[in-house]
Amino acid sequence: MNNNESNSQHVAILGAGPAGLATAHELVAHGVKVTVIERNEYVGGLCRTLHDRGYRFDLGGHRWFTKNEHLNNWFRRLMEGELVMVERISRIYYDGKYYNYPVSFRDVIRNAGIFTIIKAGFSFLAASFRYGVLNRPVTNMQDAYTAQFGSTLYDMFFRRYTEKVWGRPCDKLSSDWVAQRSKGLSIWTVALEEFMYPRDGYMRIPERMADAVRKAGSQVVLGANVKRIVHHGPRDIEVVYQTATGEKHVRANHVVSTIPLGALVQMFQPVAEPEVLEAARSLNFRDLITVNVMLRKKQVSRDTWLYVQNEDIIFGRLHEPKNWSKAMVPDEDHTSLVLECFCTAGDAIWSQTDDQVAQRCIRDLADKLHFIKDAEVEGWQVVRTRYAYPVYDLNYTAKLERIKSFLQRFEGVHIVGRGGTFRYNNADHSIEMGLLLGRRIIGHEVDHLAVNTEQEYQEEIRSPRIERDHYEVDVKPPVGTPS
Repeated sequence: MNNNESNSQHVAILGAGPAGLATAHELVAHGVKVTVIERNEYVGGLCRTLHDRGYRFDLGGHRWFTKNEHLNNWFRRLMEGELVMVERISRIYYDGKYYNYPVSFRDVIRNAGIFTIIKAGFSFLAASFRYGVLNRPVTNMQDAYTAQFGSTLYDMFFRRYTEKVWGRPCDKLSSDWVAQRSKGLSIWTVALEEFMYPRDGYMRIPERMADAVRKAGSQVVLGANVKRIVHHGPRDIEVVYQTATGEKHVRANHVVSTIPLGALVQMFQPVAEPEVLEAARSLNFRDLITVNVMLRKKQVSRDTWLYVQNEDIIFGRLHEPKNWSKAMVPDEDHTSLVLECFCTAGDAIWSQTDDQVAQRCIRDLADKLHFIKDAEVEGWQVVRTRYAYPVYDLNYTAKLERIKSFLQRFEGVHIVGRGGTFRYNNADHSIEMGLLLGRRIIGHEVDHLAVNTEQEYQEEIRSPRIERDHYEVDVKPPVGTPS
């Protein structure tokens, strides 16, 4: 695409999360006009950082840990002057003891009794024989974890936490999630030891991208709720959205959607066939309540993330923001915790009041885990987030195929991001997707939907060198910075 063609393009982007803003960022760097439409009054989507009394809280915590060095270089340019390096310490809390994640036999030997060690060893060998030699099919999440770790380690370290996250038994969930998140992960894995992190919270990444979009003369419209998308013809698409001042219309050559895939189909015109609409309505997401606890205490743990297996504890994962960046707390005498309560709108957890959820979390921290004392709690806040995690049920792939076949009929319509593609992306995956989609729109032959399909564990170190990555298209630096 030449510069005149770029200037004649207009792209509407639905959602100002990492994927949508990355698409916008790449497009404006090539002279394409964009309009980003975001229903919230802030950018970032799930990459949100909240501020309260000198504390900063990320929404669940996000790390930048791609092995794609082209993307890392782009990220360093974008966030120049704001990055810190964080030591990666992820652990599992099980039966009063700590185990490193990824799980290793060395940890099991150190922490568990001899009976558990022997049982874990035999079950691992049995699983290797059953799923390897006998080639037993892997049909669900339980099979996938058992094939990798054996039934004993699966039950100790994966079943309870996984069922907390998804709210349903592992044998009712697709094995695709395990393949996507832990392909190649084994009891011999060594995880990446450090990762880059924005000093003032993860929301700084979308904020920097949004700043670049605005500086390039394009719009990021906040507080705008998309009502319908009308496809008038090839690359002639109308987006209708509602703001506080009334209904607005924008006409574009391309529409990039990061909104939940099922919702996109239901607001699309021409109207989809009944079977497509049924598939769209049946795509399920898991929701999230995060409880941010402010503490007069120097430190609770040394972890970046801690996975809590106990079924009687309301939250499934916690992180301590101070361990990521000292800027996340008011001073050295204070720390904080972010507790993630996985739920679904309308269920028993979601239906509790903010005060009830927070008090339950504090009781679990103090009385069951003994991590804090009541007197150390100086305050808390509760944040409710819809559509946090796409649920890979046993039929989700057939639903996706039906929906994608429908959308592919309409030239100029693109999907990207976690909710937009119904794929469990990390934030760096979504940003990479967006950058590649931007390149695709301006004429490069790249496949943004191939991101996060690599056949190895995402954080595994195989050798000291940087392996050849799949991201072959270098991207322009942020607008206004030297190349």
